[in-house]
Amino acid sequence: MEPETGIVIATCSGDLGLNDAKAGAVAFWENPECSGRPIVWDFRSAHLKVAAAEVREIARFILERQPPTPPSKVAFVTASDPDFGLGRMYEMVREHPSTQVRIFRDYDEAVSWARTRGTSTT
Repeated sequence: MEPETGIVIATCSGDLGLNDAKAGAVAFWENPECSGRPIVWDFRSAHLKVAAAEVREIARFILERQPPTPPSKVAFVTASDPDFGLGRMYEMVREHPSTQVRIFRDYDEAVSWARTRGTSTT
């Protein structure tokens, strides 16, 4: 966590599937210091092994099980086109009025967006 901004940075690597996504979300939620804080998931060193139907399952899992105070912003940073596409799919199916979700290719841009206050999605 960045002490000066309170943004949570989660760096992931290797092949990651459906169960990894669920476990990562639960680990984030179990840390009381992370409650309601923006998070940047850095997947640049990871390869997402997730099918389209599983993206919807992840979104549903998160919506049904997230804590009462979800993160205000969730940024995903990916390096590959297929992973970026999966992230965009998640961005479209994720439904929660309290959380903004954006997908990035540039890490610094993602962190900058997560640091900003307000409700702008651009």
